[in-house]
Amino acid sequence: MTAMQDVKKRVWKQVFVSVLVIAGTLLCYSVYTLWSSSVVLVGFWHPHHISDSHSIIPLGNGTDDALVPNLVHLVRFGNPVITFVELICIKAALLYIKPKKLYIHCDNAPKGRYWDEISNHSDIEVVYLERPRQVFGIAIDVVQHASDVARLQILMQLGGIYLDNDVFVCRSFDEFRHYTFTVGWPTKDALIGNQILISTKDAPFLLEYYDSYHKFDDSQWYYNAGQVPTDDILRKNPDIAHTVPDEVFGVSVGLIYTIFLQKTDWHKWHALHLLYRHRPYLTKDDPIKEHDPINIKKLDTTFGAMARSVLPYVSLYVMQDGRTYELKKQQLSYRTANYWREQ
Repeated sequence: MTAMQDVKKRVWKQVFVSVLVIAGTLLCYSVYTLWSSSVVLVGFWHPHHISDSHSIIPLGNGTDDALVPNLVHLVRFGNPVITFVELICIKAALLYIKPKKLYIHCDNAPKGRYWDEISNHSDIEVVYLERPRQVFGIAIDVVQHASDVARLQILMQLGGIYLDNDVFVCRSFDEFRHYTFTVGWPTKDALIGNQILISTKDAPFLLEYYDSYHKFDDSQWYYNAGQVPTDDILRKNPDIAHTVPDEVFGVSVGLIYTIFLQKTDWHKWHALHLLYRHRPYLTKDDPIKEHDPINIKKLDTTFGAMARSVLPYVSLYVMQDGRTYELKKQQLSYRTANYWREQ
């Protein structure tokens, strides 16, 4: 073999090795990209972090004929224990919205006896979300304000339906998914309710809403979440979003009496914000301080009927009078869906 042939052989060998390395790298990158664009987070300890750049692990876009994907998003920071009221609100969202997925974005894995009732539901996914500590370089100390920011960032990345943890869905949301953005606006003199937000990823109102956090003020309650988007965006350009009155999305404070102290047909609303953690000072004369599977069984109020409608059976361990009881399994007849019947 001549010196020239030996050189050519070594050159071709190096070229061949280089091609293999490049091909292997491209293959690995393609596999990773495919995985990361289609993965659904089945477990909890797979963290992602939402920041001003809206980075988030893809969870699927839920694309269908409507503009807004049929995905429901809940956000919870801090307390991981799911309450009875949160349980029935999740059940109502699953029943009436029928989402492709209901995502619980949280920084602590949900737990508790009520969580155990739904933890294995095939349409529920728990996703770790670090609580936002700043927005546009401005510190966020109030946890409720962190939730306000997180819900907008999630919608900008995924689109879908955001619900507060104490929002009870009463009817299908399908009609609202044909608008780029839908929000409750009780009256034109009031502020919008950010407890229910239905949005595409790139809705003009959503983008302006989030951009308005450049003047975030952590010291003012509901300033950036309600006052700024209402006054600076919606009043100046009413057509930028689809707004619905209190008769559709019940988000005003006054409805708390109708829900917990009166009896009315709750099906006329599409959703009701229960304001549950505000009950101690808004409904002081309510004899029931905390609802559970026992006291809602025959509760003759709007809320009693709502709760029973999404609980076809009860098989929970509950505390009453300092003792633990296992409730006998109780079934609901389809013909008497709003009343308990022991089988």
